[in-house]
Amino acid sequence: MPALSDVVGAEDENGLVPRPAAPLVGRAEELESLLAAIDSAREASASVVVLDGDAGVGKTRLLGELTAAATGRGLLVLVGHCVDLGDAPPPYLPFSEAFARLAAEQPDLIEELLAAHPQIARLLPHRESHGEDDRIGRGELFAAVLAALADLAARQPLVLVVEDMHWADQASRDLLGYLFTRVRGERLALVVSYRSDDLHRRHPLRPTLAEWARLPSVQRVHLDPLPPEDVRTLVRAAHERPLAEAEVASIVSRADGNPFFAEELTAAADECLDAQQLPWQLADLLLVRLDRLSDDARRIVRVAAVAGRRVSHEILADVVDVPDERLDAALHEAIDAHILQLTSSGRGYTFRHALLAEAVYDDLLPGELVRLHAAYAGVVAVRDDRSAAELARHARASHDYATAYGASVRAGDDAMAVAAPQEAMQHYETALDLRQRIPDPPDASDLVVSLADASAAAGRSHRGYRLARAALDALDDDAPDGTRGKLLYALAVAGIEGEHDEQARAATTEALRLVPAEPTPLRARLAALHARLALIFGIEAESEKWAREALDIAERLGRPLASSDAETTLALLQLRRSLPDEVAERLMRVAEGARAHGEAAAEIRSRFNLGSLYLEHGDLPAAEQAYRKAWQRAVEMGRPWMLFGVESRARAANLQYEQGDWSAALRTLDLDAEQATPHAQARLASVRTVIRVARGEPDALDSVAGLRDWWQRESLIANATVLAMLESYGWHGGADEAAALVDGAVGLLSGLWQEEWFLGRLRFCTLVVIACATEIGAASESRRTTLVDLARRYTGDGRTTAEKGMPNGRELGVEALAWQARLEAEWARLRWLADADAPGEDEHVAAWERAVAAFDYGNETELARCRTRLAAILRAGGRTVEAAEVAGLARNAARGMGAEPLLAEIRALGTTPVTPKQALGGLGSLTERERDVLALLVDARTNRQIAAHLYISEKTVSVHVSNILAKLEVRSRAEAAAVARRADAVPTP
Repeated sequence: MPALSDVVGAEDENGLVPRPAAPLVGRAEELESLLAAIDSAREASASVVVLDGDAGVGKTRLLGELTAAATGRGLLVLVGHCVDLGDAPPPYLPFSEAFARLAAEQPDLIEELLAAHPQIARLLPHRESHGEDDRIGRGELFAAVLAALADLAARQPLVLVVEDMHWADQASRDLLGYLFTRVRGERLALVVSYRSDDLHRRHPLRPTLAEWARLPSVQRVHLDPLPPEDVRTLVRAAHERPLAEAEVASIVSRADGNPFFAEELTAAADECLDAQQLPWQLADLLLVRLDRLSDDARRIVRVAAVAGRRVSHEILADVVDVPDERLDAALHEAIDAHILQLTSSGRGYTFRHALLAEAVYDDLLPGELVRLHAAYAGVVAVRDDRSAAELARHARASHDYATAYGASVRAGDDAMAVAAPQEAMQHYETALDLRQRIPDPPDASDLVVSLADASAAAGRSHRGYRLARAALDALDDDAPDGTRGKLLYALAVAGIEGEHDEQARAATTEALRLVPAEPTPLRARLAALHARLALIFGIEAESEKWAREALDIAERLGRPLASSDAETTLALLQLRRSLPDEVAERLMRVAEGARAHGEAAAEIRSRFNLGSLYLEHGDLPAAEQAYRKAWQRAVEMGRPWMLFGVESRARAANLQYEQGDWSAALRTLDLDAEQATPHAQARLASVRTVIRVARGEPDALDSVAGLRDWWQRESLIANATVLAMLESYGWHGGADEAAALVDGAVGLLSGLWQEEWFLGRLRFCTLVVIACATEIGAASESRRTTLVDLARRYTGDGRTTAEKGMPNGRELGVEALAWQARLEAEWARLRWLADADAPGEDEHVAAWERAVAAFDYGNETELARCRTRLAAILRAGGRTVEAAEVAGLARNAARGMGAEPLLAEIRALGTTPVTPKQALGGLGSLTERERDVLALLVDARTNRQIAAHLYISEKTVSVHVSNILAKLEVRSRAEAAAVARRADAVPTP
């Protein structure tokens, strides 16, 4: 018998199945079954489990978890492995390993077993060959093994694990079958594993498994491939640095639920220059299966790999062109070897694993690939049931560029027809590249228009814009007007989706001059797009003119075409002179009409603007519903990453945040398992950052550096990121940094939006004033003066914004009115804290009551913050009952939201019962008003400042200070402040 060191290598230094440091992903149900088996063994009820699954699916990892759990629960664990040693493995190898390991670790115990059951000595590797007189019968050996295991189990509950039974010898299989039929009340669990994909039709384990399956004592546990979400978790855990979602998605797709393959691909992510390259070690491992096939079967598999993951029987038969009998025999062999398997329809074949198809394809020589792809292209081209994308792939790989060009254009059209704009964009780009490789290439303008439409629908408008710009720049000076007009339209389609409004309007203006004023689909779409751009720039008469022309052309053509988009523009123009309900009803009709006519972009735009209309009038639930509907329809139509789809999702999440459902907002923003575009990732991350800051997460602003890269390209990402940073300054201080941030943001956004006094500036200014107030308490006298001056400047800017922020004489919406009230209340609070022209008590309370009322339209987040500030003012004025009531409302809301910074501010109000710590010594004897005064003494305030802050006279302050000194038994204000600091006994003012 070979030495164990030559054949055993799977166990760790303790002889157990190795247990990786990474956490087990998935497999909860399967692990529960295994743990139930060992628990049953502890209760003197023997159990048998047969575990199977494909290679790499996680059997050893699961057994490692089991053996660790068994050891932790006080069971003795014995492990034996079967090893691939060819056709004649040594008998009883897994049992020899298990008993040998026990002998090494517990020699006294094994001696006792040998004394009681000398027959098991034949299984120990140190025993040499025996003479004829020393032989024992198989039944005697089997009985001895069972008795030895029973004796061990009597001393300590026992688990015997036998791995890789697909490599086991017949004797080991028979011994296990014997044990399975005879274990009953022993404290024993038998766990056996094997690779299901190694069991070909004539594998010797197959009849044994059939016999075991009939035994009532045997429980079968099968490991299916992991679901994609679990593979994703595994990939994230296995990689040290964060992987891009596209890389993760690629690994998840290629791994096909196999943890080993996923880990290998993840490990190769940093090592391979080509992320799609299959690691050679993994390729070699996969190709070993191919070496076992006959020549015919191997050839069939190689030809099938050129088709991709799956191939129909008819196509494969036409390409290989061998007699049916040989083809059938080869396919049977490949299926029996678990390389190919029948598709669910039974009309074709698929590789058992995607990586196996990759490995076989990569193993083909360049000349083979060209010939085989050409053969496939020839077969596919004459079949009406094959897709253009399939023909394009084979034609391109066989260097038939003319055929590939036409097929790629058709493939793009097919993809757009089935709501797959990302795939359509890829096909169109491929066609644009192939166009350069064919003689006398056709006019590219229609292709570029299609590409621009697809890029906008896919949420990659910047890519479409660059390609349209490049096509225009490459155009000859004498190019036909129609060609130039189409390219200008394509530029505008992509430009309006990507912050290129000025360039887009210039393009439509020129295109309208070049494209004949005739009732054509292009003219209708161009007029509708120009109307939309004119509306963006506030040129209402021009917008209405071109929108009506678009509607007129659509009516004359008898087709909807551009009518839905133009209708949306007219509805938004109507908002200037009609009631909101009438406009909302019209937008809803337009959206439903666009849906009926298949105008996806127009429908989503209408629903988005419906949400914006509701938002402007303060109906947050209706706005959220409209935005969610727009996002939902974008997803349903295969356009989740188009501009209005992403923005609808971002605004729906922001409304959930404002309404106090922060957990729902984070779920809406969660992009796990979604292959989002970089723009979508950044836009949703900007909203998520606002929420994380509000929750007080220490690393909330870690994403800011990456988001800054988007500021010039996407104004809404800049706006949300700035708000998150300003909120942080508001909680932690940093008034100068906040002011500098606002100045830079105003310069950037004014340029992008072509509007100096945009309404968002009102909120910016308010947050700067808040940051000033946060600093003021600990500031020196000179610094307080600086902060007051800084806050005065931004208060003035905020007031100007409120006056000039709504064009055409329109009134402020409820949100802007609320922030206007908040600005005035924060300005009053800052002056109160700084004792600089401080407001009277009634005036101050009234300012905060107005802010509370203004935000009481459904914005629970800002309402809770305003209530907290109002409670502080009420408490300072001695209205403690009212303060406690208002603070209680804020506290309940903050707890529900998880708003830790706000909860800390509420706790600092001192409206909660006095803690035991506060009651120590003389501090516990202070009245509530005396604690208020002491808090301001800690802040080094003068009597005059304290009087202004608490709305009492200086004489009253003097009396309170004298009482505090007496109760604390100290001689000075400084000593009183020191006592308070040591005891942490007073709230922050």
